[in-house]
Amino acid sequence: MKKTLLLIATALVAATPLTAADNGSKVNAEAGTEAPAPASKKDDGVKAKKGPWDRKKYFNIGYAMQDLTPENGETFEGKFGVSMVTGRNIFLHKKPIANMLKFAIDLGSDINYAQYKERMSDLGTSGSDGEDYGDDYGDEDMNMGRHHIDIGLHVGPSVSINPVSHLKISAFFRFVPSYSMILLNSELYQNFTPMFTYGGEISYKVIGIGIEGRSGSAKYSDMLAETEDGSETMKMKYKTNALRVYISFRF
Repeated sequence: MKKTLLLIATALVAATPLTAADNGSKVNAEAGTEAPAPASKKDDGVKAKKGPWDRKKYFNIGYAMQDLTPENGETFEGKFGVSMVTGRNIFLHKKPIANMLKFAIDLGSDINYAQYKERMSDLGTSGSDGEDYGDDYGDEDMNMGRHHIDIGLHVGPSVSINPVSHLKISAFFRFVPSYSMILLNSELYQNFTPMFTYGGEISYKVIGIGIEGRSGSAKYSDMLAETEDGSETMKMKYKTNALRVYISFRF
């Protein structure tokens, strides 16, 4: 008899949790509640991966091979040059054409520095009496070299093709209105210069490489020379031509 009572008690204890679980399930079903959904990736703090069209901002660092040609005179050949370009692609449509082509307007800034090689006239000349008269200004110490800097903003159309995965091939044409300053030994020129850049780029995710041409011309005012009445400064027309190779970072 005792064994029978013990077995019955054990069976009741074992059945109690199952009964409670069944009752809880019934209550939830009657109340119309659902089991909580699994946490999403956003809840876990994981950011969605960027697609090939999501990297709209760019930062380019380049090497410039630039020449400067006066209206009447010999071309100043480039010795060294660097450039820094930042900007953003503003796409004109949301969905790519044929699932691989997009048009955009590029907006940003453009900084370019170039140093030109010295010419024989920069190194001083000797007169018939053997005396060294220095450079064109008669003072060899005034030779400060030839330097050229442009600081401007750029705007223009671009087209990008995404043939596969994150690979993108782009072509662009940009108008770059710039403040330009040229130092030629002891002569200092400045002016607003309308520049143009045009080229192409191949990129994969963050990194890319590109090549572009650069050109423009303007009449520069001599900041240190004045006419007799002091009303106007001397002006000289210069034309700029350059080829730039750059590395691009996209974000």
